Order: sequence, then C-alpha cells, then structure tokens
Amino acid sequence: MAKSRPGRGAAGDGGAGERREPGIGSGVGKAAAAARVHALRAALAHDLMRAGRVLERRGMIVAAEGDLSARITPDRILITRRGRRKGDLTPRDFVDLALGEPLDSQGRVAASTEHRAHLAAYTVRPDVEAVVHAHPPGLSAFAIRGEAPNLKALDEARDAIHALAVVPYAPSGTESLAKAVAAALLGQEGTPACDVLILRSHGALAVGGSVEEALSRLEIAEHLAMTLLLAERLG
Repeated sequence: MAKSRPGRGAAGDGGAGERREPGIGSGVGKAAAAARVHALRAALAHDLMRAGRVLERRGMIVAAEGDLSARITPDRILITRRGRRKGDLTPRDFVDLALGEPLDSQGRVAASTEHRAHLAAYTVRPDVEAVVHAHPPGLSAFAIRGEAPNLKALDEARDAIHALAVVPYAPSGTESLAKAVAAALLGQEGTPACDVLILRSHGALAVGGSVEEALSRLEIAEHLAMTLLLAERLG
C-alpha cells in the first residue's frame, strides 16, 4: 500500500491546520519593519523641528547656526542638512546617515558640517538617542574663556546634567573635534562621562536619551551660565 502524504491542511505543515505569522525574513515582515522605521523617522523629524524652533526662539542660535540629530536605529541617525535655519526646518531638511557612513557619500555632503561630531557621539555612547549643538550666548561666553560653569550653583543643573566638560579647541567640522567630543562624552583618565560639552570658542553640545532630554539639558546649562554671569556682574 502506498504511503499517504500529509495534505496541505495537515497539522504541522504550515497549511490551514496551523497558521503561521510571517517571519522577519519574509516580505511581509520586512515591510512591517520598514514601516515602523519610517514612522519613527517622521516622529523624530517632528521632535527635531520643534527643538529647532525652541533654540531660535530662545536666542540660542541665529541664521543657519547649530545642528540637531536623533538615532533612528542602533546604526543610523537623522541629522539636519547643512545651511538650514533651524527655526524653519521641514521634514525635507534632514539626512539619514549610517554610523559607518562612507567618507565620500552624498549623505555626508548634504549633512551638517558637524556630522562627524554627531556620529562620534552615537558611536561611543549607545545610550545617546539625540544630540543638540547650538551657540547659546551664556555658554558661548564660557567657551571663549575655556571654563565650565559650576554645576553646584543650581540644584536643577546638577540634577539634570550630572557632569559638564570643556572640549579643547579644534576647527569646526573636523575629525579632530569629533574625537575630542567623543573623549569628553565617554570620560577618560578618571573624568566622568559628560552629557553637556562646552566647545572651546564654539558654543555647546548636549546629548540625551531623547530629543527633549538633550534640548532640556542645553537649556538648563544655558540658564546656569547666564545666572552665573549675572551674579558676577552684580558682585
């Protein structure tokens, strides 16, 4: 007697008797994953546009100064295009970059000139989900001095920022600056990892677990800097 074959509806054959969800490698799974990334990208762009408006409204940037970014996936980020006014950003004013983006890619050409520092930050700090770089007047004054404001002066600043450092001067947009930023964010030779950096003669940069957290840290650091400068003025 010939052996019978299981029919398409038999249990265990993936037929009508046992329905299976599409695997991650299937076309359906890949499409769903792509849709989630697309939705996340749109949400992050919205958060970055809001941050740009806040920075401009508070006078922490002028013209096309500053740059903003957020992590889309563990190895990809969304960053502002170069030459854009951060208070007028639209969804088209962002560029996707891989952490290992080729040096000659069109993405690097289109992205902010400070993209190297952003990529370095995400590479050395897996916990970082957003980076905000601006030129707030108070922090910029400390940047010219090469000094960091005393976090102990305000409880809110100490609690929100934890540690703050001055990054030695390096030309804007260079690999040298990116390496210096990475070292300060990571902490070296007994120094703590920092969440807000004062870039010598070049403004400030903050990181966070979200766009809102990075922005808030920069705002609080600027409030601290302005408070201390006013206290000096009043004696």
